[in-house]
Amino acid sequence: MDLKHLHIISMGLLLCGLLGFASCDHESLGPSEEEDNSVFLTFHTDVAGGSTRAEDEKPADEKINQLLIVIVSEEPAATEEGTKWVVEYNRLIESASTGVSLIDGHNFKVKAGCKKRIYLIANGKGLKDADGNPLDFTNEAFAATGSEGKAKADDYVFALPSDLDNGIPMTAMYEVSIPSKKDLQNDSQYDSQNDSYKLLETLYVVRAATKFSFTFTNAIQSITKNITIKKIAIDQIADKAYLMPHVNKNSDNKYWVADTEQKSAVPLDKSWIDWMVDEAEKTKEGNNIDKYQWLTDYEVPEGVQHAIAEHEIKEELTIAPSKSAGTEFYLPESQNLISGDNPLKLQEYKLSVTTLDEGSIHENVYTAILPQLASLFRNTHVKVNVTFKEYGLDWEVDVEPYWEVVLEPIFGL
Repeated sequence: MDLKHLHIISMGLLLCGLLGFASCDHESLGPSEEEDNSVFLTFHTDVAGGSTRAEDEKPADEKINQLLIVIVSEEPAATEEGTKWVVEYNRLIESASTGVSLIDGHNFKVKAGCKKRIYLIANGKGLKDADGNPLDFTNEAFAATGSEGKAKADDYVFALPSDLDNGIPMTAMYEVSIPSKKDLQNDSQYDSQNDSYKLLETLYVVRAATKFSFTFTNAIQSITKNITIKKIAIDQIADKAYLMPHVNKNSDNKYWVADTEQKSAVPLDKSWIDWMVDEAEKTKEGNNIDKYQWLTDYEVPEGVQHAIAEHEIKEELTIAPSKSAGTEFYLPESQNLISGDNPLKLQEYKLSVTTLDEGSIHENVYTAILPQLASLFRNTHVKVNVTFKEYGLDWEVDVEPYWEVVLEPIFGL
């Protein structure tokens, strides 16, 4: 049995709750028309690892149905509490059925000469916390105190909706510094004609969930029988996750990834988001990628419970001889660490598939340990190809989108 392993790219997007949507388009805190120390901030957004297809041609897990953009400005200390982060814009962009267009970019008149936090929250309509309460995305949720102060939204925990009718939640937050009005005149990113300061790098958003895709093939030739898939289960899946990604740095203040082939930690010379986007682009261009590298050092919420997540097949999934059929579903970001000495924070997961053969009343349960599926960080896409043969099953597992590793899991009936 060969198990192949590819890995996926992750990026951050923030989700919008129903409560936040009710008051998302408040921009009264933006600079006034008379204010001299202002500039138009311009930037583009995109989905990490997304395709270049038109919005109406994109798959559901790439489409943005609503995009909340919150810009928060760092203000000088006015009290003993220290620096304050004040919301300048809280704008909701909604789309028609084709999804929010990301081609034109975004333009906001902001105060110059200070640091900004740009929150991107996509497909958050109706999003709720682990207790079932709607998440609040009004201005108060993004205000903070202190230069490193956290906003309430930074630590939001949510339960992944079961239907996802409003789209896949995606989140990200970027910090950028805008030069003062005086310094802008000599800045290459400043367009004096339009009085605009353009961010050169795209601001990406990441799916705040993991995706599992299964394809089943009936290759049994000795007898002719249909095989019905009854249930799929993945062990040690979290019951809730952070809305925003919580990625840690090493002692040198750098992000890092685990190399499972060299069994070493590889420090990054860029942000983890940029690293993931670069890896995705390598795959699209057909170039070599960094095999065996996984982002493993991230946080899951306090009190999170890891248990078996079962995907019940709602519509009968029966595979005729020499035919194939499939199903897919989404699960929360998880972190099932391998016990013992584990400085790289590697993880392990087990898949189980329950089937019923035509003419039988007894179900079969097939299981496989996937020892090289080293992380279930958000935005990971696990592809499992299962082939039924006379002697049992062949499993092939790809983790998209940027590399391929042959796996040999422990397998049995």
